[in-house]
Amino acid sequence: MVTYEHETPLRLLQDNPKLATELYCDLLGQRLPDYTEVRPGSEAVTRLDRPEKEDCDGVEVYYLGEEPVFALVYEMQRQPDDDKYFVWPDYLISIRSRLRCPVALVVICPNDRTARWAAQPIETGHLAFTLVPFVIGPDLIPIVTSAEQVRGVEQMALLSGMTHGDGEHGEAVMAALYDALWILPEHLRQKYTRMANRVLSEKALERLEALVKSDTNEERKASFIDRIEAKGHAGMLLLILDQRGIEIDESDRERIESCTDLEQLQYWATRAFQVDTAERLFS
Repeated sequence: MVTYEHETPLRLLQDNPKLATELYCDLLGQRLPDYTEVRPGSEAVTRLDRPEKEDCDGVEVYYLGEEPVFALVYEMQRQPDDDKYFVWPDYLISIRSRLRCPVALVVICPNDRTARWAAQPIETGHLAFTLVPFVIGPDLIPIVTSAEQVRGVEQMALLSGMTHGDGEHGEAVMAALYDALWILPEHLRQKYTRMANRVLSEKALERLEALVKSDTNEERKASFIDRIEAKGHAGMLLLILDQRGIEIDESDRERIESCTDLEQLQYWATRAFQVDTAERLFS
């Protein structure tokens, strides 16, 4: 089942290709060939002997002019899955064949146990053909304590918050995330605030909410406070629906959790006591 914890880093990478470069070069210490542009690549990995569609989590393709010169395949792995020992080499071979350029695999793991598992060499059976994935575990995600550290790749502040927000440096990490969110355009600020509400630990969220409520910059405070309140209203609405036995699908849940209009959420909450299906709730 796809989770917010799985999807969030992938959405951040899609929003800012510089983040993929930051992960590969700055965190993993690797070098890229000369390139002029980065574009998202197709995640589809199709094989003639396997007609069903299969996707990797994401691909960033580096071009020199119009010629692809390198590709990064990135996977978000939340727990060990030995099937990936067979799938990951397949991803690289298929994408390398399609793009006709070198390809590397980066696996992002939210916990040490999965990171150790993902870093194991994958023996393919052919002489000298061993795949060792590049793995980014919690120890490699930087402790971002200032928005200036991530200028241009503000998405890294949210990754840091997910990883270190409830730790020893959590208050500084949350302050940096709050500042980084304010730097972003309004549409991304809204998007990442919703993401933060879903993926940060309870302790990290408490720290972020305390920062918002104590902020003396009223304009900045107002831009966040409604979303924090909306989170509570959305959670209450979902609880009401659950208690009343009204089933909702993932798109309905997304609609509720992404709503920042308090009046709309209050209206739905009132309707939730009057209807018996999700379809009638939104009609």
